[in-house]
Amino acid sequence: MKKNIATIVILIVIAALGGFGLLLGGKDAVSLAMQQKGSIITAEQINVSFQQVGGKVTNVGVQEEMEVKRGDVMLQLDPTDVNLQIAKVTSDIQSTDIRIKQMQDSIRIGEQKIETQESQASLGIRSAQTAESKILEGTRKEELEKQRLAVDTASESLKNAQTNYDRIHSLYESGAVPKASLDTAYLQVTSAKNSLKQQDETYRQMSRGAQQQDKDLARQATEKAMLGLEVVAQSKAELQNSAMGIDLLIKSREALQIQLESLRVQKDRLTLRAPHDGKIVKVIPKTGENVSAGVPVILLETNQIYYDFYVDETQAAKFKVGQSVAGHLVSTDQDITGMIKFITAAPQFASLRMSREKGQSDLNTFQIRVYPERTKNILPGMTIEVNIK
Repeated sequence: MKKNIATIVILIVIAALGGFGLLLGGKDAVSLAMQQKGSIITAEQINVSFQQVGGKVTNVGVQEEMEVKRGDVMLQLDPTDVNLQIAKVTSDIQSTDIRIKQMQDSIRIGEQKIETQESQASLGIRSAQTAESKILEGTRKEELEKQRLAVDTASESLKNAQTNYDRIHSLYESGAVPKASLDTAYLQVTSAKNSLKQQDETYRQMSRGAQQQDKDLARQATEKAMLGLEVVAQSKAELQNSAMGIDLLIKSREALQIQLESLRVQKDRLTLRAPHDGKIVKVIPKTGENVSAGVPVILLETNQIYYDFYVDETQAAKFKVGQSVAGHLVSTDQDITGMIKFITAAPQFASLRMSREKGQSDLNTFQIRVYPERTKNILPGMTIEVNIK
């Protein structure tokens, strides 16, 4: 009987407490739990690895618990092979530059020679054509008369030379002049005779007109002069081929330059630098060990901190990405503000947990991640509470 009475009393007390909770405006334990979300401050950790390169570790510049700044050298791989490749490609580029300059100089000199050859060929053609034209047209009357006057002049010169010779010969016979004066006079007579003969022969040829043989020779001379232009055209074609060779060399140099830049990027990647400010959590390789590309070698805890809290779908609509959220650090009794970076459907275990705790089996759960600004007083692992109201 007493046991039944005790049970009834307990039930009455529970009912009274429940009623008191209703009088408080729903501030019972369940309601408070739905309003006050608890979470843990977490520091982002990233696995750092060598990008697309691997090799032997030659230097380990960091150790666990060491603070680093973005860009600090953490690990170094052996650059010997890359250095040799860079030296070879650099040498190939220099050799290509020399070849390009030599070909450019050769083309420039060739263009100057062609310009001279073209001028000479054009002059030779005009001269040959003029001569052929004269032969084909025949001697004009005024030219024939001019040549006849040349014959008369040469004949008169011969007479004067002969008269002078006869005079000096008489003086020589009398001993008035030396033998040298007589010899000089004789040479003058001989020269005058040859000049008269040449001018007379020219006059007779001009009187007869051009022979067929002379016409053929003049035509051949013109054709030969024309060949000079063909030689010039061939030389220009050779220069064009040389210019194409320069273009190919320039393309080859561009490819070598791209290869060189790629090798420099590869060499730079042999040095592993801190991607963010933070603290070294773990260093995996040691000096002398080989590492592969993409394999994590360092675990870095960044200075970026965050925390997650979970709400049901009816509450999720109250939050937006970029929205500020106030949280309360339990250990320091401090309020901090953070920004929501993403809102996403929570994993199944989170929905199941909320369903068990609060009887919300028909509601989906959403994960909200908040990034507060890190200060010295905020440490990873601290508990933070968020009042969703």
